[in-house]
This record gives sequence, C-alpha cells and structure tokens, in this order.
Amino acid sequence: MIYFRTFAYNAEKTIKKAVDSVLNQTYKEFVYYLMDNGSTDGTREIIQEYACRDSRIVPFWCDRNHDHTENLEFWELPYRLKEEDFFCILDADDTYDETFLEEMVKFQKENELDIAICGTRMINAVTGEYCGERTLNGNYILGDAQNFSTYFPEVHWNLRQVWGKLYTARAARARFETKSPEWFPRAYGGDTINVYECVKASEKIGVLGKALHSYLISPRSVSYKWIDGREIADFTLFEKAQELLIQKCGYVSPRNLNFLYAVQFNALRDTLRVLFGSDLSPERKVEILKGIFENSITQQTFYEEGNVREEEKTQLLTEVVCGIIELAQKVEKSSLPEIADIYKVFNTDFTELIPTEALGWYMEQLPLLVRNVALQEYEYAVNNLLVYFAKENGIECETDAPIVLGQMLASLRNEEAKYVYFSKQMIHWCIRNNRLEQARRDLDEWLQILPEDQDLIKMKQMCE
Repeated sequence: MIYFRTFAYNAEKTIKKAVDSVLNQTYKEFVYYLMDNGSTDGTREIIQEYACRDSRIVPFWCDRNHDHTENLEFWELPYRLKEEDFFCILDADDTYDETFLEEMVKFQKENELDIAICGTRMINAVTGEYCGERTLNGNYILGDAQNFSTYFPEVHWNLRQVWGKLYTARAARARFETKSPEWFPRAYGGDTINVYECVKASEKIGVLGKALHSYLISPRSVSYKWIDGREIADFTLFEKAQELLIQKCGYVSPRNLNFLYAVQFNALRDTLRVLFGSDLSPERKVEILKGIFENSITQQTFYEEGNVREEEKTQLLTEVVCGIIELAQKVEKSSLPEIADIYKVFNTDFTELIPTEALGWYMEQLPLLVRNVALQEYEYAVNNLLVYFAKENGIECETDAPIVLGQMLASLRNEEAKYVYFSKQMIHWCIRNNRLEQARRDLDEWLQILPEDQDLIKMKQMCE
C-alpha cells in the first residue's frame, strides 16, 4: 500500500487543491493520512468534509500546532509500514500532477529504487505565475559509490526537501519523527536532514527528469523568516552533507567539497539577509553575526581559494559590512568590541588600522572608511581621508586616529607624498592640541629629511 501524509496549519486557502491533487491520482490504491495541526481558520472543517466523502482519507486533529505528543499514529506512520509499503509526503500548499503516483511507481519498479524522486515546478503563491522548474536533463540513477559521487551535485537540490518523492518502507523508517537527536536542526533544514537519513538507508535512489510536483513560493515560508538557531542549522547541513557522502562513497571528492562550499555560501547569503531584515535587537544581531563569521566553516567558505567567485564574495561582504555599519549606529558601546571582532574576520589587520576604542568615532564620522578598511579597499580609504581633511579640516577633530590611519595606509601603499602629507597633519594636530613635545620631536625628525620644506619651517616657528 502507498501512504500519503499531509499536515496543515491555517491552510484553508490551499488545502483543497492539495487534497484534490492526491485524490485525483490516476493510480488509485493509497491511504491518505490528513491532519489539521491546530488551525484557527477553517482548515479542520475542510478536512472533515473530505474525510466524509472519501474513505481513503484517515483524518487527525491536533489542539496545538506541531505538537508531536498528539496523534502518534500520524507522526510515527513511517515506523509502522510493512516492507512492501511506500510512503509519500505533500505539503498543504503544494500539489502533485494526477499521474505522479503512476509514473513514480513505474520508475521505482523499473529501477528497483528505495527512493524515487521527481522534479518540481515553482509557482508564485501570490500571483499564481509560473516561475520555472527544477528538473534534470534525463533520469539519474545512483546505486554505487562512483555514480553517487559523480552525480551528487546534479541531484543535490532534489535531496533538500521531503516532498516529490516515493519512499520504500526501508527508506522511510530512517526518518526522525517524534524523537530526534540534540543536533537536529529545529529552526530550519529538518526536511533535508530527514532526506539524508532516508538516502543513507537506501541501496539505490533515482531522479526522474520530469516535474510532477508544484511548489508554491510563499513569503510566509520559513526561508524568509528568522528563527533562532537558523545560522547553526546552516553549519549542521554542511556537516551532514559531508557525512552522507562519506557514508555512500567512502570519501568527499574535491569537486563535491567545492560544491558544498558553494551551497554553504548561498545558504549563508540567505541567512544573513533574513537576519539583517529581522526584528531582533541590534545587539542580538551583532552577537549572531560574530558567531557566524568566527565559525571555521564560514571562514573556509570565504577564504579557501576556489570555493566562491571573488565577485560574489566581494558583493556579499560589502552587504555585510554596510549592514554592520548600520547596526553599529544603534548598538550600545559595549557591543563595539564584538563588531571589531567581526571586521577582523574580514581583514586580520582591521584592529591595527582602526583600534576598537576609536571604532565608535569612525562609525559616526566616517562610516564609509570603515567599509574601505574592512574590505581592504586601501586606495579608496586613503582618498576618502584626503577628502575628509580637505573638507572637514581634520586637525580640528578630537582624535588623531584618522591621521594615524592615513599614515599607516600611505605606508602600506608605499605612497611617499601622502605619507608626508599625513605626517604634517599629525604635527599640526599636536600643535593645535598642545602636544608640543611630540610636535617638536616629529618636526626635528622631518626637518632632517626635508630641511627646505616651508610647511615644516612654519610649524617649527609655531612651536617656538
């Protein structure tokens, strides 16, 4: 027997299409476990109506959303399957083509698969517009270590979601349902982990090069919302993908490792954009960002050569730096050391160039300069400092930090004329702030080098 399973929460606008797509299958022999997951709209009534009309539906009701202590029969269905049974999942806002079961059963039997997988078409949930589809160019069968390693990048997307698949009982029983390990990602990515577990328990899987499933792209998806622990889930998915390859192939090839870093980069980009757009406090965002960028997987993703295209890396780092600059203008001063630590991940010389105690001043007065230094855009940084001194008369500022930075950057770039310019600015700043001893010392050193320089001679006269 084939068992479908759908749980629905406040899905009154989509549940009818989902259920109809199952009931209208050309392959008629199945049982449909259908649960209202504590909805507050009309979902329960719709399910009750369908259950009265079709005996293949086994209805369930929950008082609270996603409470796995209720209806164990529903949640633990995969564990009770007989060897000859099959298992299939459908979300309450998706649909299957009417030939889904017929074609998938045929594909499964012909190739003796533990998991038969199909492609998916994407539909805009708001407009109903067709947005393309994720299908492979032909069928892929993965049954031994070599072809699993070879085809892994091609089929990886199909392994990220539980729907669009027909599982044998052996594969389905490997899922985590009511009980899961501590490392299981509850915020995001749990579906992917369950597919990985099912694949581990399989001898052979196959992907049909045809879309038989429709996925509704909705702004309500967890992909677009911040849930605590999301950033940890990204790292867990990376690690578990490696474990899957080792279990199936005995190794992770350089090509697959590079592919996983690319996947991790895309996941990180999505997570960062959701994080910056969330309603978390600025301090909490800084704390999460620090954890993300200090993680070894993030650092390997960004800084091991060949993992990410340079233009993509630069674009994302620029977004992050700009986002942190905006955050820094809202956080308490006590969070500035954490912000400096994040920038130091991008540029190990950051705190030498912009000391943590001066970071608040830079954030307020010269935020663009912080971006330049964090991204190692030293030419732009020097030029921005020159503009600042020309327009704002930097010698009047309360700190000598921008002058010191100008000297350091000019030295790093071997720009002698600019180094002399900033050194003169430093002497002038010392005179203005009554640090005459330092001014005289610096003047004596520079006059030995440039004895005819009129700016130095005038400042020497000011100190006498």
